[in-house]
Amino acid sequence: MAQPLENVVALAQANIRLGLKVAETWRESGQKLIELGMKGASEIGEEARLALANGLASEKSVSVNSVNGHWQDMLAEIEAVRTATAQEMETAVSDWRKSWTDALTVAPALPVETLFKPWLALVASAAPTPGREKDTPAKKS
Repeated sequence: MAQPLENVVALAQANIRLGLKVAETWRESGQKLIELGMKGASEIGEEARLALANGLASEKSVSVNSVNGHWQDMLAEIEAVRTATAQEMETAVSDWRKSWTDALTVAPALPVETLFKPWLALVASAAPTPGREKDTPAKKS
């Protein structure tokens, strides 16, 4: 039978793994978004330089369409990163929930209250009890 302390440690480990996975996922997606932004800005900037070099009057419709195409491509890539990030987050939370379930159901006869009973006992012993005021002698008037 697993001890309550082992369960508490398992729950803490599950929380730490979730935090690390969330941080790593956000770091990776942020890095991808930065790369996409730099790539998009350079492509759009290059198209604008070409349009200015060739003259705005003759190439206006071509450059606007290619710039719009770059924007559409960049927005599609950003959406792909957002979707992948959401899927990774769902996986991380699912793994976290499974870890919690495993930690709380290691022993089928172990109720959740057993995990927290020592902590509740400490809180109860530190809290003032209503009967203590009656123990002190009252002043006579």
